[in-house]
Amino acid sequence: MAVVKRVVELDIVANPNKKSDYFGKYYARIHYIEPLNLRGLCEHILSHGSPFTRDVVEGVVTRLRSCIVELLSEGQGVKLDGLGTLRPTLENATGGADSIKDFNVTEHVTGVHVRFIPEGEELDRLTSREMKKNCVLRKTYEVTYSTIIHGGKEMKIPSYTPINKPSSDEPKP
Repeated sequence: MAVVKRVVELDIVANPNKKSDYFGKYYARIHYIEPLNLRGLCEHILSHGSPFTRDVVEGVVTRLRSCIVELLSEGQGVKLDGLGTLRPTLENATGGADSIKDFNVTEHVTGVHVRFIPEGEELDRLTSREMKKNCVLRKTYEVTYSTIIHGGKEMKIPSYTPINKPSSDEPKP
């Protein structure tokens, strides 16, 4: 089976941190677009020729979402075969407590996170190096930032300049 390579658009950004040894060096990051909401995801599923109605697809996805949240909050990981595992994790305060008696959950646990551990078959593996093999990485925008003061706070406003011509280092789709 032939692998369909997906184009992944990249923003090229100079490191703005003047304290960094890598200040001014250029790095790539994914060019993010607005995430799909539940209805958008259901419409996308339907666009692939699903025999189900939008209401059925939306009902299943809604139930899946609420069940995953319920299970994760109970400490139960959820494995979605071929996609990966969602697992609840904790973020602890730096330093910890000196003894179990001194351990205070409110003080020492600073966050609860959901960790995604990818998996997959050879053709759709989501691990970083395998996914890269199945993508065409394309430089799309150079991103620069302007600093403004708004409401007394310093804000960085991005400016996107298209990189029109694919470079010779980019593989073809």
